Amino acid sequence: MTEKVSSEACILGPKELLEPFRAVGLKGIVAGKSDALERAKALSQSDYKIVFYAEEFYPHLREFLLKRQGGVFPTYIPIPSLGEGERYALERLRELIKKAIGVDVYWEQK
Repeated sequence: MTEKVSSEACILGPKELLEPFRAVGLKGIVAGKSDALERAKALSQSDYKIVFYAEEFYPHLREFLLKRQGGVFPTYIPIPSLGEGERYALERLRELIKKAIGVDVYWEQK
């Protein structure tokens, strides 16, 4: 199963974020904020179905991602960054899960 996942998904981010994902077989694409857009565009021409990316890249990828909405592979999914982030990744994952199964599975403590 790991073999299939690794051929269909990769992760784009800084080296320290990639290591745990590499351990489970995902290909890691090292990038920083300065080259995230260039790498994301290159991955859009790949055979990957899913490209996970570091949440901190979202401001740099926003326009590119908006142009890609509508079911074109690969699907780009944010991963929460190390430390405190803007919570964009968690909100996006929440939206995707709710859309997929029709239920909001996240419970927030207030």
